[in-house]
Amino acid sequence: MNDFFKKCSKLAMYCFLAFIGIIIACGSITNGIILSIISIVILYIFVEKIEIKKFGLFIFVISLIIKIISIIFLKIPIKADYELMYNASLDVLKGDFSFANNYYFGTFGYQLGNVFYQALVLKIINSANALRVLNCIYSSVITLIIYLLIKRFSKEKTARFISLFYTISLYPTYLNSVLGNQQLSLMLIMIGVYIFLTKEKKISNLILIGFFIALGNLERTEGIIYIACIIVYSLLYEKINIKTIKSISIILFVYFLINISVSNIVLKSGINEIGLKNNNPNWKLLTGLNVEDSGKYSSSDQDKYISDSNLEKEIIKQRLTDYKNLPKLFYRKINVQWQYSDLTETFNAKNNKQFSQFIINTLAGYTRCMNYFILLAVLIGQCKNKMTNIEKFFMLNICAYFIIYLFIEVNARYYFNPQTSIMILSAAGIETTIKYLNKIHKKDKIK
Repeated sequence: MNDFFKKCSKLAMYCFLAFIGIIIACGSITNGIILSIISIVILYIFVEKIEIKKFGLFIFVISLIIKIISIIFLKIPIKADYELMYNASLDVLKGDFSFANNYYFGTFGYQLGNVFYQALVLKIINSANALRVLNCIYSSVITLIIYLLIKRFSKEKTARFISLFYTISLYPTYLNSVLGNQQLSLMLIMIGVYIFLTKEKKISNLILIGFFIALGNLERTEGIIYIACIIVYSLLYEKINIKTIKSISIILFVYFLINISVSNIVLKSGINEIGLKNNNPNWKLLTGLNVEDSGKYSSSDQDKYISDSNLEKEIIKQRLTDYKNLPKLFYRKINVQWQYSDLTETFNAKNNKQFSQFIINTLAGYTRCMNYFILLAVLIGQCKNKMTNIEKFFMLNICAYFIIYLFIEVNARYYFNPQTSIMILSAAGIETTIKYLNKIHKKDKIK
């Protein structure tokens, strides 16, 4: 009789736990917790159980397939700056360069790099989908580079787990359906960084480093951040001697030679009056310091200040000295930039009729949860005693991006570049977690 009551009490306890679990699960669907746990468990099992010899080729192909499926499935209209650049590319095909002197390109001349690239592609295949497919290829190369870099300082299984994790990360996949300039730019920059971190500092390699980062910068002006990281890394972690100074000098020379030369070609050809320069360097800082809009693009700032550089400087000074609001601003910007807090707002996701609001909220929640997991892995990884050279470089890169985005304009899509650094830096934490899980698994087998 006592056994019967014990069994009944156990059954009641299990039913109660199951009931609580169902309630938690139902409440966790839209914030993505359940989907995240399922995804991470599947990835862990896959890495532990499935043997793949040429994993580099596999991760490139599987990443490409997933991204191409996404651009077929997602119907994202070309909007905002991307629409301006796409239309300008079509004008280039017609031999019409009048757009280059309108307000947008006449102010932000650096956007012409992407315009000319798109025009070149469209001349071969006149379809926006051709640009999207190429973005999928570039993104897949980035995934491969993440895998190859992690392999250099961590275990094979760790490199596989993180590259697969990045492959199923929704937001970088989603960005391939948008005609952005981030994928090609980051791929070229990462090739340059890969050579810098893994190859001998021969003159030919140094020229290639400067060349690839310069090309990436022409497509999107973020190359200078990586150049700065290379300089700081070299001065901090390499011997400061003639060889180091010479290496930095060659990289800088090639980088600036290409950027200045291309800008001068545009200027002297009469396409516009500023080349690839930024004629309003204050704008990103001005809107990035707007507390009301959390440092995101501000249409009110554009209407009031963008045409008056002196007024811009005055407002920037006011906002920088507004010490009461700066902590609030920084907190909001960190949420936007590093925690995807405005994900459903990006590219008017709320107005997307292709999906219900429930699906959009669920996928946004899933993306945030997966991001929290990888950020947690980075923190766990910092508990180890010593970082490798590759980890040191990408830690510098994350710090640089973090400081810069405290002040300039933020947006969820601007996370694209630093996210790759975070993925690479998470390796130590992922490896620690995998070791712990394997120990538990072995203990269970012994029992």
